[in-house]
Amino acid sequence: LVTGTPLQNNLHELWALLNFLLPDVFASAERFDQLFDLQKNAQNDETKKAIVAQLHRLLRPFMIRRLKADVEKSLPPKTETILFTPLAASQREVYKQCLLREISVVQGRATGTARSP
Repeated sequence: LVTGTPLQNNLHELWALLNFLLPDVFASAERFDQLFDLQKNAQNDETKKAIVAQLHRLLRPFMIRRLKADVEKSLPPKTETILFTPLAASQREVYKQCLLREISVVQGRATGTARSP
């Protein structure tokens, strides 16, 4: 399984990928959670470190980390361009309301209409 998408610090998402690779080995999400859930299992830092180390050992055979520079030697170095653009009038108004901490206006409660994200 090759994925360019990082895991979002979600144990169940990790289990789902491992279950896809080896469904016989990673059959139960509940068992996986019992073994590796830091919030439920780790009472102190030493326990957390031990659980993380165990998970790293488990994942090591599945992980390949490569950089673009290692894969394609002819790529030019990364360049970054920062463009500053002015806010639109509506954006400027919302930004101003946020700065003034007028949250009811920002959320649309003052007029009774909610803004969509």
